[in-house]
Amino acid sequence: MKTFAACAILVAGAMGLGACTGGANSGHPSAGSGGAGALGGSGAISGSGPTTGGSATGCRSEASLAPARISLINDEEYAHIVRDVFGVTFVPEVTAVRTGEYPLNEGAQIASADVAKQYYRAADQVASKAKPCGDAAVGASCVESFLRQKLPRAFKRPVTDAEIAGLMGIFNGALQDGAQVAFNAVMEAALVSGSFLYRTEIGADASGTTGSVAMSSYELANALSFSVLASVPDDELWGKAADGTITQPAVLSAQVERLLALQPARDILTKKVSYYLDVEKIPVVSKDAGVFSEFTPSLQSSLYQSAQLFLKDLVWNGSLGDLFTSNKYYANEEIAKVYGLPPVQGSGLIEVQMPAERNAGFLSHPGLLATSNLHTASDDVVHRGLWIYSNLVCGVSLGTPPANADEVFKSLTGTDREKAQARNALPQCGACHAFFDPFGMVSNNFDAIGRYRTIDPQDNKPVFTQATIKNLGADIDGDVSSLKDIADRLKTGRRVSDCATKLLAEYTLDHNPNEQNSCAIQQIKDDFAAGGKFVDLFKAILTSPAFATRDLAAQ
Repeated sequence: MKTFAACAILVAGAMGLGACTGGANSGHPSAGSGGAGALGGSGAISGSGPTTGGSATGCRSEASLAPARISLINDEEYAHIVRDVFGVTFVPEVTAVRTGEYPLNEGAQIASADVAKQYYRAADQVASKAKPCGDAAVGASCVESFLRQKLPRAFKRPVTDAEIAGLMGIFNGALQDGAQVAFNAVMEAALVSGSFLYRTEIGADASGTTGSVAMSSYELANALSFSVLASVPDDELWGKAADGTITQPAVLSAQVERLLALQPARDILTKKVSYYLDVEKIPVVSKDAGVFSEFTPSLQSSLYQSAQLFLKDLVWNGSLGDLFTSNKYYANEEIAKVYGLPPVQGSGLIEVQMPAERNAGFLSHPGLLATSNLHTASDDVVHRGLWIYSNLVCGVSLGTPPANADEVFKSLTGTDREKAQARNALPQCGACHAFFDPFGMVSNNFDAIGRYRTIDPQDNKPVFTQATIKNLGADIDGDVSSLKDIADRLKTGRRVSDCATKLLAEYTLDHNPNEQNSCAIQQIKDDFAAGGKFVDLFKAILTSPAFATRDLAAQ
C-alpha cells in the first residue's frame, strides 16, 4: 500500500490538516500487503507513544490502544465515502492484487507523482457522476449549497466559510469553460485535498502534550465508523459528533450497538475474522491442475463460500471454542464428491455434519487445509505448521531462514516424517522448525487439497502423524497424534484467545495494540478468554475508554 511520507506532502489543492505529530511509522511485521490500488492504498503518519509509566501488572494504565496519527484513506474507503456522501458508485481504475493478507492501513510510506495523478483521475470520475443541482442546470447557488451540505462528512469535520469561498473561487474562475467544467474543477480540488484524503486522530489541541489525549468528537466518530463501516459516519453518528455527545461512554456504547446491528458492519467484521483465519486466501491459493485436477475454480469458490458461511455463524452466534469443536459444515454436490462426503444434490451449499475423520472443527475444513498447504503439487508440513504457529498461537518471530535453506531442503530425502526428523537434526534448521513442524505433522492425514487419507502415498504405509509440541506453554505442549489432539489443546489455550484478540484488535485499529502496552488491551484479552464471543470482543475494543484516546510522543 502507498502513503505520503509526511503530512506536508499533499497533492495539489490540499486545504491543510494541521501539524504532523510524531515520526513516521515503520509498519508492523504481521501486516499483510494488500497491493497498490488505483488510488495509492493506505498508510499512516503516527506518534510512537510514550514508553514510560506502567502499573503493578506491567501494563500502562494510562495508555491508549493506538498512537496519535494522520492516516491516508485506502481505496475501499475512498469508494465507500464517495458512495455514502455523494451518492456516486466509483470503481478504481486499477484493482489491487488480491493476496488474502489483511491490508493494514499502516505500512510503507511512498510519495509518488503517479499516485497524485490517480487521485486526480478518480476525482474527475466522481465529479462527472455527481449532481449538485439535481436535474437542473449547474449554477453557483446550488453548487455552494451542495458543498456546504456534503463537504463536512467528506472532510470528516466541519468546513469553514473560507474553505467554501476558496472552492467557489475556483468555480467562478472556471465558468468561462462552462458550468459543468467549473463544477468538475471544484470537485477535483476538494477530492485531492488533504482534508478529504486523510483523517486525523491527534486530539483537539495536542500541542506540547505527551501521554494520552482524547480525540475530538469528530475524530472519535470517524475512528468508530472507519473501524466497522470503512467509511465516514452515517447521519445519526455524525449528529452525535456534531453535538459532542459521542464522547460520552453511554452514547458511544449505544452507537456501537446500533452499528453492529447493521449488515454492512457485520459483513466487514466477519471479513476481519476471515482474514485472521486466512480464509481470504482460499480464492487465491494455487494448485497444480495436472496433479489435482479435482481442484477446479468452481470447487475453490465453493470452499470459500462454505468457510464464509461457517464464519458468519461463528462470529455472530458462536464463540472461539467452536473453531475447534464445531461439527457444522457446508457442502454442495461437488464438495461432497471430491471429499468423500455423504451425497449432496446441486450446487447450493447446505449445512451438514462433519464426518468422524474431520473432528477437529474448522481446522479440518478442506479449504483451510488446502490454503495452508502452499506447495502446488505436494504436501507441505512446514507451512501448515506455520499457519497454526502464526495465526492461532502468535508464536514469536523466528527470523529469516538461512541463506542456503532451499538447498538444504532439496537435499533431504524420504517421507515427510523422515525429512522433518532430518531437518530437526540440523542445528541451523531444527532450532526453528521444532516450534512449528509438529503442528504440520499431525495434518498428514489430509493431502494438499484437504482430502482425507490413511495411507501415505510416499511409502504406501499408514500415515505418520506423531509429534511433540514444545515451548508454547503447559496447556499446549505435549505429544499429539492428530489434528483433533491439536484442536483439543488449542480450544482451552490462553495463547489462542490472546492471539485472536491481538490480531482482531490490530485489524480493527489498523495498529498492533500490544505496542502501547495498555492495561485496556490486557483487560480485553482477559474478558475474551473468559467469554470467547467474537461480537463481545469487537464491542469491548470499540467501547474501551482507551479507544477514545491516542498516545502522543514528546516532540
